[in-house]
Amino acid sequence: MTLNFGNNIKQLRLKRGLSQEKLAERLGVAPQSVSKWERNEGYPDITFLLPLAEFFDVSLDELLGRDKEKKEAKIVDILEKIEECRHNGDHETKNRLIDQAYNEFPYDFRIVDWYIVMLLDVEDVSKNKRKIEELCSYILAECTIESCRYGALSSLIELYGRIGDHDKAIFYADRLPDMNCSREFERCGIYPMGDERNFRQIAAYVNRGIENILWFLSQIAARRDSLDVFERIEILVRAASIGETCYPEGDFCVCHSVMADIHLLLFRFYSQVEKYDEALISLKKAFEHEKAIDDIVNDVVLQSSVIFRGNDFDMRKTYDGCKCNGVWWLLDRLKEDVNTFEYYQGSDEYKAILDRFKPFAVEDKT
Repeated sequence: MTLNFGNNIKQLRLKRGLSQEKLAERLGVAPQSVSKWERNEGYPDITFLLPLAEFFDVSLDELLGRDKEKKEAKIVDILEKIEECRHNGDHETKNRLIDQAYNEFPYDFRIVDWYIVMLLDVEDVSKNKRKIEELCSYILAECTIESCRYGALSSLIELYGRIGDHDKAIFYADRLPDMNCSREFERCGIYPMGDERNFRQIAAYVNRGIENILWFLSQIAARRDSLDVFERIEILVRAASIGETCYPEGDFCVCHSVMADIHLLLFRFYSQVEKYDEALISLKKAFEHEKAIDDIVNDVVLQSSVIFRGNDFDMRKTYDGCKCNGVWWLLDRLKEDVNTFEYYQGSDEYKAILDRFKPFAVEDKT
């Protein structure tokens, strides 16, 4: 017998506006029996189940709580499939699953959270503004699942940032905890310093921190308007040096991806100032990092660099999000560079780098 039974009886009784005594009277049992049922301390005789279901006008499955169990199992299965599609970059299937799930379970906060993500995943997000605001308000007012509440806040921040309402974006950003109250940071203080469990929590936090630092340094170099090309190169060289210092054994794990971005930017900026030898060195490194992350994307990596030695980095839990693999993505990005920098149209060394990595390109991993 499912433990949902007692709560179901209580909710059905209250919905009818009946006391335990009145329900007992209608069923011809002692009030103490109804009280025990609702506390899950006892269950009615099997001969009572059908009369109970008929009395409350529900199915036996609903009376026993099995409908809820089936619903939850179905939702969990859908969420797992959505996450798998997200990881593999199959956004078409992911969005179809989200849309179908939202139509079937429009009040499940986890499904609503994904539906908001889908509404944000458009070029002109302003057309979905009203619906996103409505669904985020619903989650913030009604939901007690913290991950969904934080997801709603993040969605509002993204929405208002993209449409240029920066004051509202800042308002919602200020409702989130600061970096020293994050899950990763707080886990670093649970176990005693020196304890191996403490090290693993710190390693997870520092790996994530380095990834973020490298990413934002690359964005400063690429996007800050006041910088000239040589200053952009200097920032990127320093960023690459940080990564190589932290991972001298090459066990960059998820940082392979941002290191590839850094070296691709260096390739472009070096090319702008006609430093083609340095540019080709950077291009080769970009390919090496993309291939490295392609090779470990579904593995658990045992890190060996001195800072992280002995830490297990589970790449299966990281977000990929592309149908193609990294090498194919990089080859595709280079198409515009060949047209921009005529030098590479006749460069044997450039062609040799591409030829070396082309066999590893995969356009559709799904």
